[in-house]
Amino acid sequence: MQKKWLPMTLLITMVVLTLGVLPASAAPHEDCIVHVVHRGETLYSIARLYGLNVWTIARANNIVNLNRIYVGQRLVIPTSRPTGTVHVVQPGETLTWIALRYGINVWTIARANGITNLNHIYVGQRLVIPGYAPSPKPSPKPSQPSVPASWLGPWSGEYFDNVTLSGSAYLTRDDEQINFNWDYGPPAGGMPTNSFSVRWTGTFHFDEGTYRFYAKVDDGVRVSIDGEQVINGWRDGGLRTYTVDRALATGDHTIVVEYYDRVQVAQVYFWSKKVSGPVPTPTPSAPTPTEGWKGEFFNNQDLTGEPVATTHDGWIGFKWGTDSPMPGVNSDHFSARWTTRMHLKTDHYRFCAMSDDGVRIYVGGKLVVDEWHANNGVAYCGEHWASTGTYEVKVEYYEDGGKALLYVWWEPH
Repeated sequence: MQKKWLPMTLLITMVVLTLGVLPASAAPHEDCIVHVVHRGETLYSIARLYGLNVWTIARANNIVNLNRIYVGQRLVIPTSRPTGTVHVVQPGETLTWIALRYGINVWTIARANGITNLNHIYVGQRLVIPGYAPSPKPSPKPSQPSVPASWLGPWSGEYFDNVTLSGSAYLTRDDEQINFNWDYGPPAGGMPTNSFSVRWTGTFHFDEGTYRFYAKVDDGVRVSIDGEQVINGWRDGGLRTYTVDRALATGDHTIVVEYYDRVQVAQVYFWSKKVSGPVPTPTPSAPTPTEGWKGEFFNNQDLTGEPVATTHDGWIGFKWGTDSPMPGVNSDHFSARWTTRMHLKTDHYRFCAMSDDGVRIYVGGKLVVDEWHANNGVAYCGEHWASTGTYEVKVEYYEDGGKALLYVWWEPH
């Protein structure tokens, strides 16, 4: 009799032991969501996806071995929803570019995803964008910037189903104003909701005087007046405003506004106002923070001599590649200097730059970042303590050869 029950006893013991080593999933709570494990996922990647600590998920699911999960396993995620949207890294993207795209600080994304090296992300990586979530539904009416002095129009618009304004236009139409918030929808029936571009052309009569032109966009914009490019914001990025002042003679002037949307929300506005009469008002030498940065470009690598071109930029975020940054400037072996006046509160700040090639940052005359050497798109940061007040901030940059890029940002630390 004893021999008869021995195999049965051994079988029951093995089943019990096997069940004991399998990770047990907790029962879902109504305030939680359930994640089904897919092939290639780890507990660490799932934790990053939801912006949680890996041990938080482990404790909620009674997991003691962080490396032991299996395809098809149902994991309770102790939160009602992810803490932000998820961005899948595409070829050619950098962490700085992604931060600019969503309008948040690069370190905020890094901390949320456990990233310590800003230059180390990979194609296909799923990054949590903290605090960023799509609008639940499109706005019933286009949201406008502060009431402009003058919406120009009408315009002849050419709409393309690509971001490069190439090929034949998908459609052409007349638009009364450039005043659009398409949100997450298409600009016209049948067109894609992302990755499209538009070119508007219009000829308008101006009295003699100096005019300020405004372009507010998400993503890229270029503006030309009488064949001269005056605004170049042709890059991906969240909603931002560019301004430029131009003295115009009495008569008709042709304006071309080019725009593209890459992903997410699509918005574009263009307007102008007269800021002075026949005698142009001199441009201030140091713009205030709300007016952006005054830029000077030199056709040498050491910022010597007179600048060959000047610009006015809302922020410093450029990826020129192998192109010239603007007409009259070399595509290689050039340098540039940007200055602004910035109000800082009493705090420790981290000033950062990602550059190819050399970069320096001065705050109130103090050298905070000193990386005046060739490099390949590496991010550098320097610490600075400031008491409440207004400081002159200066950024110096040079391009040696090959591709050129420069991004500058700062945050309390």
